[in-house]
Amino acid sequence: MPRKRKEIDTCGNPLFLKWLGEWMESASAANNKAFYTYKKAYDSMSKYPLPFQHPAEAAILSGIGPGICQRLEMRLKQHCEETGQPIPQRPDELSTSSKSKKSRQNSEESLGFNDEPEPEPKRQKTTAAPKAYVPKYRSGAYAIMLALYKSSEIDSNFSVTKTDLIKEAQRYCDASFDIPSGKQKFYTAWNSMKTLLDKNYVCKNGYPSRFSLTESGMLIARQMVQTASLQGKDPFSNLVQVATLSTSSSTSFTPSTALNNFNPTSSTSSSTSFTPSTALNNFNPIAWEPGTFEIVLILDTREVKLKKDRDYIKDTLQDKGVSLSVRNLELGDVIWVARKNTAFSQMEELVLDYILERKRMDDLVGSIKDGRFREQKFRLSKSGAGQIIYLIEDYNLEEVAEFGDAVKTAMSSIQMLNGYFLKRTATIDQSIDYLVRMTRMLKKKYENTSLYAIPDNMIYRTSFLNMKKDLATLYPDRTYLVTYSSYSDLNSKSKPLTLKDTFVRMLMTIRGISVDKAAEITKIYPTPRKLIEEFDSLTTENDKKKMIMNACNGIIRRKKIGPALSDKIYQIWFANNYHSLA
Repeated sequence: MPRKRKEIDTCGNPLFLKWLGEWMESASAANNKAFYTYKKAYDSMSKYPLPFQHPAEAAILSGIGPGICQRLEMRLKQHCEETGQPIPQRPDELSTSSKSKKSRQNSEESLGFNDEPEPEPKRQKTTAAPKAYVPKYRSGAYAIMLALYKSSEIDSNFSVTKTDLIKEAQRYCDASFDIPSGKQKFYTAWNSMKTLLDKNYVCKNGYPSRFSLTESGMLIARQMVQTASLQGKDPFSNLVQVATLSTSSSTSFTPSTALNNFNPTSSTSSSTSFTPSTALNNFNPIAWEPGTFEIVLILDTREVKLKKDRDYIKDTLQDKGVSLSVRNLELGDVIWVARKNTAFSQMEELVLDYILERKRMDDLVGSIKDGRFREQKFRLSKSGAGQIIYLIEDYNLEEVAEFGDAVKTAMSSIQMLNGYFLKRTATIDQSIDYLVRMTRMLKKKYENTSLYAIPDNMIYRTSFLNMKKDLATLYPDRTYLVTYSSYSDLNSKSKPLTLKDTFVRMLMTIRGISVDKAAEITKIYPTPRKLIEEFDSLTTENDKKKMIMNACNGIIRRKKIGPALSDKIYQIWFANNYHSLA
């Protein structure tokens, strides 16, 4: 937003006006609501003709409060250091009053009005400068700023999603970012984010939302670290070596190498930390002993009976004695977790190997029509869960009667192709009864056995499934689980996909390519480049049309890739012209 020359000419503080304009433009580019705050301050400053000796004096203007004054003061100090100018002193009201009095006395004496002694003026209170908000040590706000600060020092343009931020910030906080604790029945450590946004320490933008430190937030975070060091506190004392958010997801990991030194240990403390650099040589999961945890059902917030009766499922489950929690799940409608009975720790919840996807019949038809059904099955296959359950609930059967064949095909593919368990119920009450029975069964199965928690920093999307297979092969009598934060991180839609997963999704957009067929094709041609190179290596048009069919012959068990589908893949990926096939 270009600034008008007239505003700068009439303003008595052009330097302050320039900085406010820069912050206003930056907030506008980031689609940040702070734009309106800076715009109001900019307009007010542009109309004031008298110069200020110090930014603190700007508080008299409408729209400029202590926060903007403090930021202007920090920017002025930086400007003075860069230009070698002396830093202006904060105005002292007492000294100002004294100077005014002396000036007035001199004027009165010169006019002959000082015949009688003037009464002593009343002493005015000195208004202390507003103090900057500094989060309490190991509070939610402290942990958020510390997590952002570490990576911002490396990359000034760094931003992170909520899931990644919580995963890193939890290391530096004594409260839970997921579960309300203590007297705060409805608030978690994440609620501190609102304070940081209001103080303009953290900037939020994009969709899904990404968070980063502002300039003033960076200064306060640096001050926090320095203060903690002077007090003999190491903000990172609970970590062997801290992996920054910006690099943790890109570190490579080889499960087979890590398992060479795999040594499960029993421990009641969950503060032990692991980093990618030490993971390959020291893989020590925490053992949860029987009796130290309980099984809890986690229900997705979107699971309702009707829009007007949103709490029916939750209330009915609680009435039947099920311990549950309602939250926004990244994948699945119902999962079960093992929750520690002790005080909160980094690994308080471990996700059990069961994911349930609930579908009303009309919702199932809708997901088949818009493609969500295939996408959900693909994401469930990548979750690593040992048992995936589809709960199909009869609802509005008359309205979906015309899609009977499509429904039968979908339910058959769930069981035969994907190998998932399918449970069909007639009413929502039958579905609730099934969830109650499942919860009781899982309690009986898990609460009397030891569970092993895989450290968060040992889990990477590219190797997680292979790692679980290796663990199941080497230790078939043990149950290895991931924390709830890792589960959310692995299955987040906003998390960047691997190249192979992206390639699979691209192939699945071709009509006739199922998840199984796409997976087998990517085993032979792991990248689009490899596929195109193979097409290019063939000399005749006929060989190129039959390449996929010949390569996958005998590999895919059901509905092999025929000549028509093979030709369609060739046309879409390599041919100069695409001819629609009937």
